[in-house]
Amino acid sequence: MGAAVRRAVALSCLPATRLASRLRPGIRILMYHRVRPSAGHDQLSVSPERFERQIAHLAGTRKVVSLADAVAALTAASVQPESVAVTFDDGYLDNLVYALPVLRRHGIPATIFVTTEFCDQTRSHPRYPAQSERLHLDWREVRALAREPGITIGSHTISHPFLQRLGDDEARHEIADSRSRIQDELGIATDFFCYPSGDVTARESRLAREAGYRAAVTVAPGANRPGSDLWALRRTEITDRDEPRELSMKLAGAFDPIHAVLHWKRRRAFAAAARDPNMQRG
Repeated sequence: MGAAVRRAVALSCLPATRLASRLRPGIRILMYHRVRPSAGHDQLSVSPERFERQIAHLAGTRKVVSLADAVAALTAASVQPESVAVTFDDGYLDNLVYALPVLRRHGIPATIFVTTEFCDQTRSHPRYPAQSERLHLDWREVRALAREPGITIGSHTISHPFLQRLGDDEARHEIADSRSRIQDELGIATDFFCYPSGDVTARESRLAREAGYRAAVTVAPGANRPGSDLWALRRTEITDRDEPRELSMKLAGAFDPIHAVLHWKRRRAFAAAARDPNMQRG
């Protein structure tokens, strides 16, 4: 589906989703990955200039809350209209270099989910080939970010696996022991978890609860409302194509029906891979 077709479908959905948001306010958790000058056509990257415009738009039009405050509001059924939380996956170095200054300027809180072996510099995200520049934050930088007002560090497993493909013990190790490692490195509690690639079933959600996380986020689209499963929170992906108009449409849920279809296809692919013995780990 091309960009023009997606926009046309979203515009047709906008009146209904905007009304639904007004009748049943929810918290929309935004999903970022990278902020870097050479964003190009990478779906996971946003240019610093675009990111600045997006964050300025959020600061001027929405109530931006921390993930902790979002979870507290959902638990207390006290969600304020137009509430938004910001998250980043994978712990890229550019989060510190390019994203943090923008967040500081606008007073926007954010949660950064780190993968412990990425921080060890013993593994990197397979999406990006080997390069001369370092890709991920190291532990010194993660500790510095954790000291920043408004910045929260969450867990994104040890090695960023497809969790469904793991046996119970290895999946538990990835989810629980990454929390312990981050807490040891930072000296503070690690309350939030992010499922790599959004690969999650009831088993992974149960393991996240058992590991002691207060909540966990997925890549399922949509807003979160009182009564939402706190260990399967929905998120909205933000890309370099999202100027304020498109961003406003996403915040109103106009793209949710399209993203729901894509997410259904993704879940089917994950489940098929998990059943394939040639794809198993653990």
